[in-house]
Amino acid sequence: MSKQTPVFIINPIAGAKKLDSKHLIESFLLKNNLKAKIELTKEKDHGKKLAKSYLEQGYSHFVAVGGDGTINEIASQLINTGACLSIIPLGSGNGLARSLEIPMNFEDALNLVFSGKQLTIDVGLLNDRPFFCTAGVGFDAYCAEMFAKQSHGRGLWNYIKVIFRGYFNYITNVSDFCGQKKQYFSITFANANQFGNNAFIAPDAIINDNFLDCCIIGPHPKLYGFYLGYLLMSKDIRSSKYVEYFRGSTFSLAHKNEILLHIDGEYVEPFTKKIEATTIPNALIMNVKENYLP
Repeated sequence: MSKQTPVFIINPIAGAKKLDSKHLIESFLLKNNLKAKIELTKEKDHGKKLAKSYLEQGYSHFVAVGGDGTINEIASQLINTGACLSIIPLGSGNGLARSLEIPMNFEDALNLVFSGKQLTIDVGLLNDRPFFCTAGVGFDAYCAEMFAKQSHGRGLWNYIKVIFRGYFNYITNVSDFCGQKKQYFSITFANANQFGNNAFIAPDAIINDNFLDCCIIGPHPKLYGFYLGYLLMSKDIRSSKYVEYFRGSTFSLAHKNEILLHIDGEYVEPFTKKIEATTIPNALIMNVKENYLP
């Protein structure tokens, strides 16, 4: 089998709508006389191990079948390797796929695996941890923790329930942001322009401009949160008087306690009191539609 053969790495529990992805891919390959390797992840970080193993064997085209967490596991092993990543989005939010205009329809995304063009994008870093869509601290990380630790299904509606459950009890934080004391509801570092589900936290972010965008939502009246939700969905978050927006290659954040954070929507156990957000320019090759323009 050629080393150009794509390696499909499937997260079988991604998203709320459960598909027999393996069967659908196998049927597509048979119908079109195509070859591929297919693997299913069995536990957290298994995607990393599979991607690393196949990369060491010389394979150079990987397909992440899942959400942003699955993509992060696989893509983290492909940084600056020359290998290409395709996406079949099956997650709750699919932030990176939506930013890159990858089709949400399974068959259309599967067709794109074998067509399209290559685009080199930047990679974000929080200390030594890569992210490809967004990462941050504050309310978003708080929700990611609740979502990860509570017993419920995946999917958008369950995440919305977590947001509403946590919002009115959430207390804002105070940190040192780039040398200045900052009280905040959330701080988001964005490589792509959205969290997922077309919630545009960084509407002006360009995925290959060698910069990160940073959106800080400050303390605000609780009922104003509904309007913030509207601004997120309408790409107009920057118009809020409670929002500060920056673009740069490096940001620093220091807190008196270890900082709770999320990386590509996945909760990360607190591991440091200080973080540095930066970018690795032109570090990952993506497979996108021929007519896609960042």
